[in-house]
Amino acid sequence: MAKHLIFVYGSLRSGGAGAMSTRFPDSKFVADASVSGTLYDLGPYPGLLVNDSESPVFGEVYEVDDELLKELDAFEATSNYLRKQVEVAFGDESKMCWTYEPNPDTCHFGPVVTSGDWIEYSRTRVAESK
Repeated sequence: MAKHLIFVYGSLRSGGAGAMSTRFPDSKFVADASVSGTLYDLGPYPGLLVNDSESPVFGEVYEVDDELLKELDAFEATSNYLRKQVEVAFGDESKMCWTYEPNPDTCHFGPVVTSGDWIEYSRTRVAESK
């Protein structure tokens, strides 16, 4: 069975509402990582658009098998996210990984998360609403 690398940047990250280790326990954590792009606040979750902005968006890389990749595709499809290959940096290297971007045809992009860190941003947002 093939292995795939997945870059997660939102609620699937450690500390997120549906962390990979909880929601998909067969996934294997590989490394903290980042991509160049723009992170948007879409309400309950973020949306990443990978681009040449040189602004880092922070996340994590996980290794998954074919079956788990299909489960992730189905999970992300419920929010109209599309799987895309991107270059992800971690440590002193970079590798091609899959990630999920919101479908621009169906998404209404909210404010930019300038820190590039959804977990930090969502904690701040919750604290400010109290």
